[in-house]
Order: sequence, then C-alpha cells, then structure tokens
Amino acid sequence: MEVTAVPDGVISFLTHLSRSTSAGRLARCTFMAALWEIWRSRNRARFQGNNMSAKHIISRTMLSIRAISTSFTFQKMLQPWLTALRQISNGEQNLKLNIPTIVRWLTPPKGRLKLNVDGAFKKTSGEARGGGILRDHDGNMCCAFAKVYHGQNSSLATDAFALRDGLLICSSRGVSEVLVETDSLNLLHIVTRQLPCPWELACILQDVTAKTQNLKAEITYAPRDANKVADCLASHAISCPQLVTWNVWADLPIFVKGPYHLDKVGCPSIRP
Repeated sequence: MEVTAVPDGVISFLTHLSRSTSAGRLARCTFMAALWEIWRSRNRARFQGNNMSAKHIISRTMLSIRAISTSFTFQKMLQPWLTALRQISNGEQNLKLNIPTIVRWLTPPKGRLKLNVDGAFKKTSGEARGGGILRDHDGNMCCAFAKVYHGQNSSLATDAFALRDGLLICSSRGVSEVLVETDSLNLLHIVTRQLPCPWELACILQDVTAKTQNLKAEITYAPRDANKVADCLASHAISCPQLVTWNVWADLPIFVKGPYHLDKVGCPSIRP
C-alpha cells in the first residue's frame, strides 16, 4: 500500500500491528505514548517557554512503556524490549522523572457483563445529563444509553440518575450479576453506606438499592480515564430530547466510537 499522507501512514501502521502478540501490543502502546509525550512537550514549549528535548521525550516514552509492561501481563516479551526497559530502569534515578500511571478499561470475567455509567452537570447552564454502556467479556457492546435530566442541580444527582437508568436497562433485558463502574467516589460511598445519603436523593437511591439487590450488582469505582465511553455518552445526551438507547455499536455517535474501540483493544491511558 502506497502512503501519500501522514494520516494514511498512521492508519496503515496501526492496522497492520498484531493485537494478539506482545510485540504488536507494545509497538501500538509505544506509538501512542510517543505521540502523547511529543504533544505534552510541544505544549510546554508553547505555553511555558520550555525547550523541546528529544532526549526528554524518549525518556518519558520509555518510562510509560515500562509502566505499561509492569501494569499488564506481556508474555514472551522480546529481548530487545527487555534490554531497553532494563536500561531505562537503571537510569531512572538520574532522570528525576515520575513514572506515569497507566489506566485502562478492564473487561469483565467471561460470562459476566459490565455496566459503565456517568453523569455530567454544568452549574453555569444547569444542564444535567447521563449515559452508560453495557459490555461483555470481549468488550463488545450489548447496549448503551443517553438521557437528559431536567431539574437536577448537582453532579451527584446526575450520577445517581445515570446509575439508576443503567440498572433499569439491565433489569429490562434480563441481565443478572452485573458489574457496575462509576467514576463518582461520593456516589459509590453513599450507595455502599460509607457516607450518609442526602435527603434530596433518598428516593432515587432507594431505587438504586432495590435494583442493585435484584441484579446482584457489584458497584465499584473506575477512574475517569477508564470511563471515557460513558462520559462521551453523557455529553451526547444534550442533543437527546428523551432517553435514547443503542443496541449496535455501529449506530453509536461518531465521537463515542473512538473511545469504544480503544477500550475494546485494551489501549491504556497515560497519566503524567
């Protein structure tokens, strides 16, 4: 295939990398980590007056790859990778750099489903909306939803309504023993009774508790970087006059498909 433009070259490179081998996955992660570090270095140069340093970009990229290889299991790693990672590990003290944190969405165990939900609230405009997605152990979408919530006045309330609606959809589809992830620690602590429930949310959280028991749902916390698809769905809800559901991933809004596919292939997010 003849490549005549940079975007074509990037797509060609990524699509020809094997997803089933350690070398292919590491090459994909290295490419994304290098792009991220170049972008960060460019922003520091433009907005903070720092000089761009190729050595710094390479060092940061290798630290990211080392963090990825440590956080996730890569079997049969090639010797050149091991040698390079060992070198960056030995020189880490001289670099005086923090090792990046690696975050990614994790698939549920085989035979179980995972529901990710998120709410979004803008205090300045009073816009409240939520969204969620249900996926299987291969990362395939079972269904997704987005909804606007009128009359709400806090992010906690919108998170609670998104959780309630996600559980309702699971119940209507006969799902049981679902794993649920939210990026709201406050909501998680209230649902698990580590924090008292605000009186104005008592009714909605009673619904959540009942549905949680009926579905045998296990609710846990997920960092925002591991909850991007639900976040994008919540953002899309502003254009939905009422509850909208999707049953096929191909019908999802275009800007939701990107994070969906990145989750599906296990692409991690890198936190500085």
